Amino acid sequence: MRSELQIKASQRNGAKSRGPRSATTPVTPPRSPHPRSTLSQSIVIEGENPDKFTALLTSLRTELIPQTQIEDALIEDLAACRWRQRRFLAMETAALSHQIRVQDPQITPGSPASRAANALTALSSTRTLDLISRYETCYNRMYNRTLKTLKELRSASL
Repeated sequence: MRSELQIKASQRNGAKSRGPRSATTPVTPPRSPHPRSTLSQSIVIEGENPDKFTALLTSLRTELIPQTQIEDALIEDLAACRWRQRRFLAMETAALSHQIRVQDPQITPGSPASRAANALTALSSTRTLDLISRYETCYNRMYNRTLKTLKELRSASL
């Protein structure tokens, strides 16, 4: 029979417990104490906010809950792809906005839509939008392929 001291020690230890760990409990891989240190320095360029990249990476990790280091690496790839997609969307917006601003309103009067169409025409002759579109498509495919790989990896481990 257990002594009174053993019972009280068990109760104290039980109060510290965070519950049983089972095969279905996700195992969170160890992370760097500074998640933005290496990856964000490689991805974020001057003028971009590294905290926003870290928030994107954290939200993907929270939603997808990596079980292994490989899954965590795939989630980092997803974050990098999404970040770059956003960068090229911002570049496209900036290029069109610039072309709209440089138009002479007296030569190109009209609605904002017609001024945007003129800006689009001006940019298409420089192939700027083609290049931006190519990169957007590339990163979109990479994102989808990486997400598919992550899903296949998880279904294979079940």
